[in-house]
Amino acid sequence: MSNYVITGIGVVSAVGVGREAFWKGLEDGIDPVSQITSFETDKFPVKVAAEIKNFNPADHLGPKGLRNIERGTLFLMAAAKMAIDEAKLEINESNTDKIGITTGTTFSHLWPIVEFDKEVFKEGINFANPALFPSTVLNAASSQVAIRFNVQGFNATISTGYTSGLDALGYGLEALNTRKADIVLAMAVEALTSSLFFGLQKLGYMAGVNGETKSYPFDKRRNGPILGEGAAAFCVEEEKGAKIRNSNILARIKSVASYFDASQMGKIHAQGKGLEKAITMAMDSAGISAKDIDYISSCANSSCDLDKVEAGVLKKIFGADLNNIPVSAIKSMLGESISAAANLQIASCIGVMQRGIIPPTINYKDKDQECDIVISANRQKKDVKLALVTASGPGGYNSACVIEKYRGD
Repeated sequence: MSNYVITGIGVVSAVGVGREAFWKGLEDGIDPVSQITSFETDKFPVKVAAEIKNFNPADHLGPKGLRNIERGTLFLMAAAKMAIDEAKLEINESNTDKIGITTGTTFSHLWPIVEFDKEVFKEGINFANPALFPSTVLNAASSQVAIRFNVQGFNATISTGYTSGLDALGYGLEALNTRKADIVLAMAVEALTSSLFFGLQKLGYMAGVNGETKSYPFDKRRNGPILGEGAAAFCVEEEKGAKIRNSNILARIKSVASYFDASQMGKIHAQGKGLEKAITMAMDSAGISAKDIDYISSCANSSCDLDKVEAGVLKKIFGADLNNIPVSAIKSMLGESISAAANLQIASCIGVMQRGIIPPTINYKDKDQECDIVISANRQKKDVKLALVTASGPGGYNSACVIEKYRGD
């Protein structure tokens, strides 16, 4: 049994900021998909996303030191502050070098790159704002969190696309296991940018290009993901240390596993080889069988290929038992937030364990025979002790995580 537990959660999402608002928003089936306001969409055929609105970073971080910090980093800093506060973690000179940071992110840094380049080409290199340049690197968000909260232990950024958040969590667990750190802030973030939005539309990978502008995981009407954004942060530590600090332990991390199926860039493996391996490895590492899982938080994102593949993989692994295991896809509400998605799923699962309510897969109506599994379309009550989180995306990366309700034993 894993001795690593989560003692603090921070969430910034389109359905709510803070864990309580996030959990309630999911339970209520809020649909935040609406017109994008953070950048112009006049030239795009698709104009909607699960965008975070009414977020004021100063409410969480105070008014100082926020200039020239890009949107995604502000999400992450706010989520980190919530996690640190809930974990009752006092960072000082005696422990700062034993606290580490691991962050999953892929596209958030595109905004400062574009803005800096625009100034260079428009105003000339001598007149470009130098304050934008430090944020153009991929590890800027992780570094800003470390600077803000004086975390001087290891600092790592993981960029594996759709599995970045889970892979960052797995890296953090390895750091704890090898005594590289006593406490880890395991985080993930993705923010909407015009570059990402335009790029995915050009690839034809987004909903709305062919008409529908809703997220329909597993539904026959699905025609691509709705893009989303968000951040999630967890304070992770050994159970023994958490008890010494008198922390409120929220959940146990049983296992994290990853498998790269080396299929084809930008494509999902047709048989889901990597996703199947990641799930079975996670369950084997956790010392459990398929019959032990009470709930599956699916990575289905309304794309034609991923949803079909995941449904097939789940049927293969769980067999007839799958009919008795609720499966829901919160990306029906949050959209596809890529690097942040799986960590938002973990945060959701902890809410399920704490509150006994499984969030719905909103918009699910028309069953697709290619996704012939039972989908939890409405919120339902259930005592969940073990939850499975899946993560997969184009390019071959696949990850899975098993979370256990903390019972104090």
